[in-house]
Amino acid sequence: MQGPSIHTTQRTVLVLGARGTVGSEVTRALLEAGARVRILTRSSNGLAHLPDTVERLVGDVRDRACLARAMDGVASAFYSSPHEEDEEQLARNVVEACETAGARLVFVGVHADGPNRLVRALKRGAFGRLAPHYRPKFAIAERVRRSRANTVLLMPSNFCQNDELFREQLLAGIFSQPLGHRGLNRVDVRDVGDAAARAMLDPSIPSGTLPVDGPATFSGPACAAVWSAALGREVRYTGDDEQSWTRPLRERLSGRKQEDFLETYRMISRFYVPTDPLSVARTTQLLGRPPRSYGEYVRDTLARWRSAATACPGSGQVAGTHLVGIRALPTSAV
Repeated sequence: MQGPSIHTTQRTVLVLGARGTVGSEVTRALLEAGARVRILTRSSNGLAHLPDTVERLVGDVRDRACLARAMDGVASAFYSSPHEEDEEQLARNVVEACETAGARLVFVGVHADGPNRLVRALKRGAFGRLAPHYRPKFAIAERVRRSRANTVLLMPSNFCQNDELFREQLLAGIFSQPLGHRGLNRVDVRDVGDAAARAMLDPSIPSGTLPVDGPATFSGPACAAVWSAALGREVRYTGDDEQSWTRPLRERLSGRKQEDFLETYRMISRFYVPTDPLSVARTTQLLGRPPRSYGEYVRDTLARWRSAATACPGSGQVAGTHLVGIRALPTSAV
């Protein structure tokens, strides 16, 4: 599924956190577009698959001097705020480094969008009461939006790849994510990576906020039905049983990330977040093609799991963990 070719700058582009869920997909998309890619990660582990053309730097965005070196000569940079106690300070470091270097910042995060600062402040207050664990992320997104870094702020909906946190349950015939019986929009992280790469490489894309949505709304039972069809066996929805979905999260996540996931799942099961046709149209325009469907994600993921099992029989390796990635709830859904 390919869109039109992307205009690529001859200057280097920087990915902060290339080992992460979104960062890895941004790196993949940039390489497919023929970009000159530099990455800054806290560890070089898990990067052997990248070609030698990728410039690798090991460091931390907490280190301003290291970040300044990474930004040298960079046309644009990608950043997604991690689940860390000092996430606001980390984001300030990145924003200031981009402003100093004159580089575009492409940011993926949770944002209370609105036409002006007052409306956004009111939304942040309302959403902050509903989801207090997201208050720092709302503050980060507003700081990014108001920066001088020619910022493109991408607002994805719920990640399809969150399913991979529950791999063993899915293969055992259970879909436990508490997505509710009315549902929400779900987006493939590969599309988020493609959208971020386009924003980094195409200077004609104006600064501002852009949604990145999937094509449809999915409830928990609807997701279970898609997995049932792909596996050729019944997959039951158990998201109404809190113990069913909290146990995998507690086993696979820790610290602030575990807390954020648990609180977010408790929240999203209470709301209906329907797909906005305008947001899908804007996503399609940004990608240069329609967004991937949830069914396509499930088929591709199952094929990857089967391929890995064939290559490494008996392996108990679990797929990587993923940010919940839910955009701020629209007022109509509250």
